Amino acid sequence: MLRVLILSLMMILIPLQAMDENAIRTYMEKYIKEKTKGSIKKIDILSSYPVPGAESWQVNFLAMKVDIDFAGAKQDATIYQTVFTKGEKITFKLMKKGKNGSRDLEYADFLKPKVPFDAYDNAHFLMGSPNAPHKIVVFSDPFCPYCREKIPEIMEVVKANPNTYGLYYYHFPLVRIHPAADLTTKAMHIFQRQGDVKNMMALYDLFIEPEEKNTNEILKAIKEKTGVKFTLAELQSEEVIEALRIDMAMQNRLQVTGTPTIFIDGMWDKMRTEYKKYAK
Repeated sequence: MLRVLILSLMMILIPLQAMDENAIRTYMEKYIKEKTKGSIKKIDILSSYPVPGAESWQVNFLAMKVDIDFAGAKQDATIYQTVFTKGEKITFKLMKKGKNGSRDLEYADFLKPKVPFDAYDNAHFLMGSPNAPHKIVVFSDPFCPYCREKIPEIMEVVKANPNTYGLYYYHFPLVRIHPAADLTTKAMHIFQRQGDVKNMMALYDLFIEPEEKNTNEILKAIKEKTGVKFTLAELQSEEVIEALRIDMAMQNRLQVTGTPTIFIDGMWDKMRTEYKKYAK
């Protein structure tokens, strides 16, 4: 709700004296203070690049650590915000003109930050080659129906082109609609850490309903599928919790909101087909 509040205030075009990173930070600090009576502790510009098809406009993805009044109380929060700049102007809403009578689109709906270099680490590498010229990053939930189709498809492409691709896997359990994804994802992480891709991916075909909340039933289903008996303590260990926290932080940084989300060579593959163009 806090993000919605900020967004509702950011729908105007503002002329600036100069347009660089310091100017963006200075303006945002002033704007938040005036409009919300809050204060910004820190602003990181996570990623910036030219907007495709919008001449001279640049998109900037911000992470703002704020102290703000919300519902009568002070709250500390990190707000991820997209702003567009051109020359001496900044706006929070940039529209792409529809073609042949189709509706206009918001650029923010089909742009995401670039994947940072540190996302391509050993902990998330799944298959292919870490030195490959093309890198795929996926965010997935084992109970997402489309993930169950798309992730194996991506893996087959990588297997067939191991020197062309490096595949990196981030967990994004949608626990609000798939409660069983919580423990299942934690088991998947352990298999991933062990390099056991076979058992990790076997949990995409777990014989249990996504809405299942009974811990014993979930652990039983995992054992029946993989032959591995996990304890609740193993799945709730500090190492597992921290690993999934890191995945969530990357999800927030890249503004990932659903599954499967795919990036190829740092850029969002919205249609989930762009990654295929390098395959033989």
